[in-house]
Parts: sequence; structure tokens; C-alpha cells
Amino acid sequence: MSARSRLMLDVGLFAALLAANNPAWTGLSVHEWLSIALITPLLVHLIVNWEWAVRTVVSFANRVRNVSRVNLIVDSLLFFSTVTVMLSGLVVSRSIAGAFGIATAPSIIWYALHSVSADATILLLLVHLGLHWRWVFRTAGRLVSPRTAPQRRTLPALATAARQR
Repeated sequence: MSARSRLMLDVGLFAALLAANNPAWTGLSVHEWLSIALITPLLVHLIVNWEWAVRTVVSFANRVRNVSRVNLIVDSLLFFSTVTVMLSGLVVSRSIAGAFGIATAPSIIWYALHSVSADATILLLLVHLGLHWRWVFRTAGRLVSPRTAPQRRTLPALATAARQR
């Protein structure tokens, strides 16, 4: 996947996660369906970055830079909080459960777990973005003003340039 596609995926995920974070902004039904729709792009993000994750885990005990260790810990916590918010969201769901004819009566603990894990996910997402800010700005900068490849000079062009001097 190209850097441009990855950046577009990541920016879209970030915006959608922020929109889905607060049901008051979108309404409960949009909040729930948007959260379900995020599962596929989140899985794509994980698959695209899987090699990095495996490489970092394997070399974790070795002399890995502290930033990579922090990155791995943050990413692992982000994964755990995202799974928790999605699973607890399914349990407390009204719109999605109703669409499938399922009546739910979750306890207050599920709502609390959903709320805490949602807040943790947004916090960890911001830390994740902070850890990758150089890549985001570098890739975004390339999209705004792509560098043109230097033109290769052929031997006849070099000979002509030498004669003109």
C-alpha cells in the first residue's frame, strides 16, 4: 500500500473515530453504525502495519530504541482499548441490536466500560499520532508538493552540455 493510501486511510480513521467518539455529535444510531463501519478500515490498518509490529515485538528485548518500545506499548494498549470499546459497544447497542431483533438490557458496568475504553482509545490515539507525527507531516508534505525526480542525462546530452561550455 502506498504512503499516500496509508495516510488517507489513517486520516479517515482518525476523523471517523473522533466523530464516533461522542454520540451527542452524531446521534446514537449514526454513532453505532459508524463504529461498526470502522471495523474493516481498522483491520486494514493493522494488516498494513503488521510487519512493523511483528518486527518490533521480535526485537523488543534487544537494543531497540526507547521510542519503538513506547510505540509498541501504546499501540498494544490502543488495540486493547479499541477492541474493548467495540465489544462493549455491541453489548450496550440499541440501534444495531434492534435492527437484528435482539433485545438487550446491559448493566451499568457495560456502559461504564464502554465510556472508559472510549476515552482511553481517544487518548491513546492522540499519543499514537504524536509518536508518528514526523511520518504524517512528511507524507502529507509529499502529497502537497511532490518532488520531481531529477532528470537523467544521457551521454549525448552530456556531450552537448560539455561542448557548450
